[in-house]
Amino acid sequence: MEERGLVEQWLEVEGHNYTPPIYNLIKMYFATELNGEPIDPKAIKENEEKLEKVLDIYEKRLSETKYLAGDFFSLADLNHLQFTSYLVNEMERGFMVRERKNVSRWWDDISSRPSWKKILQSYKNVYDVLKEMKGIAS
Repeated sequence: MEERGLVEQWLEVEGHNYTPPIYNLIKMYFATELNGEPIDPKAIKENEEKLEKVLDIYEKRLSETKYLAGDFFSLADLNHLQFTSYLVNEMERGFMVRERKNVSRWWDDISSRPSWKKILQSYKNVYDVLKEMKGIAS
């Protein structure tokens, strides 16, 4: 029962503190990349600062455990894959993860799973189609 509580706790942290700033960064990135909308540097900075605070908390936690909810892979980790992948790959903000030793180790672990690699390939295919469609529409 304690493990379930820890998973739920880290899902709450992810949902309320991690996802909002990273979602905003992704939304701004895609608005610029796909629609040519201007980037608001102040909004980028604010969201990066919020995300860095959460990543610092993750760094502390992951210095004590292999995964967020303990020494077992769970939904608490799984929930981070999609948005963190955009952050690290498409948005070239991997330094936010890489400058934190334990977050970097955790990210390498969860993002190297074969099942995630298959999903990531399907995302890449969709993203390539969107970029191609934008090129055709220009």
